[in-house]
Amino acid sequence: MSGARFRAVPLLIGLSVAALSSGGQTSQSVAQAIPAVPTPAYADSTSGLQAQFVDILNAARSKDEAALTTAIDSLRIPNADQWIAAHFEPRLVPQLVQNYGQAASTFQSHVRWVMENFAKFDDFALQIGPFGAAEPQLAPGSEWLPHRPIDARNCRFTSTAQDPKHGPPSWVSSFVYIDGRFRFVGGTYPFWAPVGPVAPVSPATAVPVAENSVASQNNPTLPTVTSFECPKYPPIAESARVSGMIQMQVTTDGHGVTDVKVTSGRPLLVPAAVQNVRTWKFADHPPITLNVTYSYVLESAKRDPITKCSAKMELPTRVTVYP
Repeated sequence: MSGARFRAVPLLIGLSVAALSSGGQTSQSVAQAIPAVPTPAYADSTSGLQAQFVDILNAARSKDEAALTTAIDSLRIPNADQWIAAHFEPRLVPQLVQNYGQAASTFQSHVRWVMENFAKFDDFALQIGPFGAAEPQLAPGSEWLPHRPIDARNCRFTSTAQDPKHGPPSWVSSFVYIDGRFRFVGGTYPFWAPVGPVAPVSPATAVPVAENSVASQNNPTLPTVTSFECPKYPPIAESARVSGMIQMQVTTDGHGVTDVKVTSGRPLLVPAAVQNVRTWKFADHPPITLNVTYSYVLESAKRDPITKCSAKMELPTRVTVYP
């Protein structure tokens, strides 16, 4: 997508636009067909995405449940299993279809939660602006890269309500434009990015993995983390009540993180964990690959009195993040 077609336009969802026509049911599976050209069609631009969410908000405010369901349902890729099969290697398709189903359902639940909780406030509106290309942090040649180009774009959603109780925290979602509408494909990174290695270690440079199931700064085999950024619970995951554990193999060069391989975890939480672990800096040590676990727990915020983070930092192997 060129910048000319998808530029920053600070439009507000609170503007009056006609609601969607009623009818339709929420998708029960990723593969369920969605009408090829829903009415209305939206422009392939920031203002087009804005108008699409204006209609969703207006449907919520009019309490037209059929229109709201249809509008939220159309945020999915139509016939997603076929779309995925057309862009990725056949053996990866089943896993990617499952990942997309989970991610899309969570996003749809989040949009419904936002509308049902904040549409009632007159001062609530959403400002939508581009947030750069949704490019996965995958190494060149990674099997998880699509074999056909995908024009996925990130957009940041921000509430303009002055009262923080009248709007959700801001969030970033990525979309593709298909059949006159924007279709969800992920958060900061698209749904296919967290599945594969973020930056795989080549056989020539691989180092032994430390058997570190329990964090201990007193263990001489583990490096000492000297600095890091406080991890944060992804707002969209928090609002959708998504929790879980992310397991990674983190490789260092003796000073900082050079490679990260995600071995398991929920797609909605993976990007936040990967981005945060890459901020770690270490005291000098021999290069090593560590088993690192991030746990995202929906409990009352527990601020560490030393780090001032809403997280328990058992470095360098375990981090527990709270909202």
